[in-house]
Amino acid sequence: MKSQISSREDVEEILRGLGERLAEPVQVLIIGGAAMLELGLKDVTKDIDLVCRDAAGKVRLLEAARSLGFELFGPEKRHARLGLDRIAVKGGHTLDIFAGRISYDFELSEAMWQRGKRTQTLGNAEMRYAAVEDIFILKLIANRPKDIEDCLSLTSAKMDYEAMYAEIEAQYARAGTVEEKIWITYLEEGIGKLEEDYRLQLPIADRISELADEYRVRLYRKLTG
Repeated sequence: MKSQISSREDVEEILRGLGERLAEPVQVLIIGGAAMLELGLKDVTKDIDLVCRDAAGKVRLLEAARSLGFELFGPEKRHARLGLDRIAVKGGHTLDIFAGRISYDFELSEAMWQRGKRTQTLGNAEMRYAAVEDIFILKLIANRPKDIEDCLSLTSAKMDYEAMYAEIEAQYARAGTVEEKIWITYLEEGIGKLEEDYRLQLPIADRISELADEYRVRLYRKLTG
């Protein structure tokens, strides 16, 4: 098996193998580099990032990966901001498999699922490729090596920044502990890198900073109250 995936066909071959090993249906959103390959915005990827809609789906998908010869390991340092407890590795390829939550309480929402493109049924897996707006958000949050460069590539696509902000605001406003909202500062940091390194101005930057400032105030009050 090649150490890097360089075509949509390579991705589909791996996903089809997983789907055919599933005994029960699983719904999966494909994010990250594999989704960018589908959009023609990236030439190669090493990881395939998959978000199952529930925990049961994640268990089934991990078992399917194991049956295909993938070994399961704990997450690596580069996954520090992400909601992973297992990754599947085989021949230089890594499957990052999430269950709902992707980073703290930022999760696969119904709106993100509905925005997904090119639904495929591969065996017992219903696969959708994430919309460009959601790939962008998640790469800003993850901030792994190459993620900011990928964000720059994503800006060449036509993105609906208002839909993007609506998703971020809805997730931030959802009930949950203040600590679980730390991902909003990751977004602010990623946008700052795009501005500093590439002089790229995003129309939602100021509003993201306002949410991040509110998060810091809420956290300070909780810690000092």
